[in-house]
Amino acid sequence: MNQETIIKNIQYTTEKNIFKNNWNSMGIQKNDKIITAVGKPSYFCVGLVDIVNSTKTVARLQQNKVAQYYEIFLNTMAKTINSNQGKIIKIMGDSLLFYFPDTCHSKNKSSFLNAIECGFSIMNIHGKLTHILKKYTLPQIDFRISFDYGNVIIMKTKNGLMDLVGPTINTCAKMNELAMTNSMIIGGDLFERIKYFNEYKFKNSKSLSIGLKQSYPSFTLCRQT
Repeated sequence: MNQETIIKNIQYTTEKNIFKNNWNSMGIQKNDKIITAVGKPSYFCVGLVDIVNSTKTVARLQQNKVAQYYEIFLNTMAKTINSNQGKIIKIMGDSLLFYFPDTCHSKNKSSFLNAIECGFSIMNIHGKLTHILKKYTLPQIDFRISFDYGNVIIMKTKNGLMDLVGPTINTCAKMNELAMTNSMIIGGDLFERIKYFNEYKFKNSKSLSIGLKQSYPSFTLCRQT
């Protein structure tokens, strides 16, 4: 057992005991839980695609057009994500949160390539998305894409609904605002996993304040020519 595995096991045991003590202190038994954590915390690549200025756009639409507006966007994004081995987690307002299950194996290069190529696929689909919206006399949709890699906890409700929580999700969501319109940005932890990939060139972007002494770095990237 290597040092990294030992540290992760210690962290998991500590978190498990904290959760157990918190439940006991509130007088809540295990069988009373509506939402429970599934297995150990895992490391995944997560992504978020968010519509830019949707509030103003939707406010100008007729009610019968609003649902169509979101359906076209969400279905176009979901098909692109699924085709790159991604899995949809949930809709968050006017954004879509997703992850790549195979990135739990940190040395599996192809799984990380799928994640990054998913970002490029979403960027490339913008023209097609605009064409579909125009066909239905709907306004153009612009978006931002963000990715990061880190500790994620899988949660499950009694009726079987799955969700992911943890600091990686929060950071990915906050970082999304730093991305340029119709482009993607990645966090520092994901960068550390893929910085040696010869397929891409990376460039430092803005840093994000996440409550630590040092700001969290972000990066843009493009394919090598």
